[in-house]
Amino acid sequence: MPSRSDDPANPLRGAAAWAPLDTAVVLATGRDAVRFVDNFATAALSPLKAGQGTEAFFADARGWVLALTTILRTADGLAILAAPGAGPRLRDHLDRYHIREALELTDASAQVATLLVAGPEARDWLVRLGVEALPQVAAEHIDAEFDGGSVRIVRVEGQGADGFWLQAEPPVADRIAARLQAAGLPRAEPPDIEAMRIEACFPAPHDMPEKTLPQELGRDARAISFTKGCYLGQETVARLDALGHVNRRLVLVTLDTPQAPPQHRSPSHMRASGWARSPQPASRRGEAGRSGSGSCRRGRSPLRACRWRARPRRWLVLLAQETWHDTRRRRGPIALVHGNAVPRGAGAAAV
Repeated sequence: MPSRSDDPANPLRGAAAWAPLDTAVVLATGRDAVRFVDNFATAALSPLKAGQGTEAFFADARGWVLALTTILRTADGLAILAAPGAGPRLRDHLDRYHIREALELTDASAQVATLLVAGPEARDWLVRLGVEALPQVAAEHIDAEFDGGSVRIVRVEGQGADGFWLQAEPPVADRIAARLQAAGLPRAEPPDIEAMRIEACFPAPHDMPEKTLPQELGRDARAISFTKGCYLGQETVARLDALGHVNRRLVLVTLDTPQAPPQHRSPSHMRASGWARSPQPASRRGEAGRSGSGSCRRGRSPLRACRWRARPRRWLVLLAQETWHDTRRRRGPIALVHGNAVPRGAGAAAV
């Protein structure tokens, strides 16, 4: 059954809500920190001033995504925020290339606790609790004194309207959480946050299978600079931008039926009229999951993509996710899946 996240049940659709988050934090400090990390991130870090930030991918030498991160420019270097558990891998990836540069790389995930405050009135709630100035744009951040401790407040996207992360040492974060709860701010649960992430088409690690390219995830404008200098994996990214296009994109699938697809391997066709069985399997070799396909034009298909090509395409969609989310804004269950664009008229099994 799909997870419920209708408007009355999801507090992130109300005035505001809070939730504890598990976030990886890698610190790069020292004289050469910004210049060094800039050699591995897809976004341009050198122009950032303290208090600014950006999304950025880290890729390997082949251009395959290792992590999607939010990078904050701080007074003494950079704070790299990533998905839970990514800290050691990201730190080791950077440290592998660290030879003589004057910097220190630290996985500070255990020393930093993160709270989410999001919703249409999140800003008003934080002001009422004593925070006077708040960041305005995504990845912008400020350091403030809050409830007896130092707190970094980061503007974030993809987790509800007007979202903010409050990052502090665990004891300080605990006091803030208690104060938010005592003030009557409702607490959001993981399924609520996941539903908002999916609706925002914001990729999580499980949306990035092995050998994913940055442009396949629809974050070009936010996370990739096509004009900065060299960085690890740039050759692949630049070649795709200059000479071609990706054949697979992360897409948001909305069903025209209130029923979620069956929780087994039955291949299915996605059509404008709804969800129907297909006689031909469309799963990739070695990948468990459901499959669907649909011929679609821009704006006229149950497939909602982060970024569309102008001409008609036939999309082959691999549905490997077991959790679908109902939402009152859409006509049926939704999920983020990978869509493989294949030539119009190609067979359903041509992945």
